[in-house]
Amino acid sequence: MAPRGVQHNQALRDATRARILKAALELFSRHGYAGTSVRLVADKAGVAVGLIYSHVKSKDGLLVALFEQSMVDVQYSFTLADRGTTPNHRLELLLRGALAVMEQNQAFWRLSYGVRMQPDVVRGLGKRLGVWTTQVHQVLRGYLKDAGVPNPDVEARVLFGVIDGVCQHYVLDPEHYPLRDVEDALVARFVPRPVHGGKKR
Repeated sequence: MAPRGVQHNQALRDATRARILKAALELFSRHGYAGTSVRLVADKAGVAVGLIYSHVKSKDGLLVALFEQSMVDVQYSFTLADRGTTPNHRLELLLRGALAVMEQNQAFWRLSYGVRMQPDVVRGLGKRLGVWTTQVHQVLRGYLKDAGVPNPDVEARVLFGVIDGVCQHYVLDPEHYPLRDVEDALVARFVPRPVHGGKKR
C-alpha cells in the first residue's frame, strides 16, 4: 500500500489533470481546437503552462487525453454489460448502461460532441480515431453475435450509430428528450425476444 503522502500527492495530481482537461474541452468547444492555445488552457485552469506539459507533451496530447476520457465511459458501459447472465441480458445492460453513463456525464458529452466533428480535431487524432471506432464496433458485434442477431457486423454499425445519435439528441435538450422511452424502444429493437414453442412472445 502506498504511503499516505504519496496517495495525497497523486490525488492532487489527478485533480489538477481533471481541471486542465475540463478547461481544454470547454475552450476547444468555444473557440475551436485550432483557435485554442495551451496558454489559454492554462489560464482557464488556473495553472502554469509548464504544469500542463508535465501532464501531456503537447496540445495534441490534450486532445488525445480527452478522447481517452470518453473511452473510459464507453469501457464502463461494457463493464456493466458483462454483468449480464445471458447474451440477451448483456445486450440489454449494454444499451441501458451506455445511456446511463452518458446521462451521468452529460456536460462532458455535450461539449465532446461539438469538439470531435471539427476538422482540426479529426486530423489531430489521426489514426487513433479509427482504432477507437473499430474497437467499439468489434465489441458491439460480439454482443450481437452472442445474442444470435443476424448479420451482426452490419447491425453493430447500425447500433453504434443509433446510440451515438440518441446521445447527441439528448445532450442538446435533456429536459425535453424522452430518454427512458427511447431507451425502452432501443431494447425492444435490438435485444432478441425469447422464443417459446417456436413462437415469439
